[in-house]
Amino acid sequence: MESHTLTFIELDEQIEAMPLHPSYGDSTSRGERWSNGVAIVSGLLGLILGKVLPASDITLALLITLLVIELVALLVAAKTGLGGLNLRPSSERRELATVLDFDLPHDQALIAWLKHFPRERLEVMSAFATYRLDRFRGKLPLLTGGIEKFGVLPLAAALFIQFRTLQWPLPTAGWKCCCSAR
Repeated sequence: MESHTLTFIELDEQIEAMPLHPSYGDSTSRGERWSNGVAIVSGLLGLILGKVLPASDITLALLITLLVIELVALLVAAKTGLGGLNLRPSSERRELATVLDFDLPHDQALIAWLKHFPRERLEVMSAFATYRLDRFRGKLPLLTGGIEKFGVLPLAAALFIQFRTLQWPLPTAGWKCCCSAR
């Protein structure tokens, strides 16, 4: 048995030290990154030059050329990104199986490490984490809740949609306004 008690920080460090499957890494290829970069640069150049240069036929031709370059770059990036995409259920199952095979020994090593600590401490930490998660889930609808628990974000969105066209000073309604319409 270890002499010190387990903390959430130590547990988090152990979890963070576990290696990730290579499929979780950066999946963008070099061609996709270059294509996205060219699209961003040509788009920004088009916006800047459209504001800076005077309106003429040469400016219009330049802006159309930059737009075509941007669209072609985005098409190349989409083609490159979707090239290796295989959406068949069998391939998704196979990929999940390889991830699970990779993760299983690391999870077993974490469980073996946790077995060195007293069972009472593990139960206390588990109960506390469960309690905090339940409290978080109970408070989350207050922020994003639906109709039964009307949350702050839907209310803010509804108010924004209703009042987005208001201008200052607000129009005042009086007898003159109502009577002059006749």
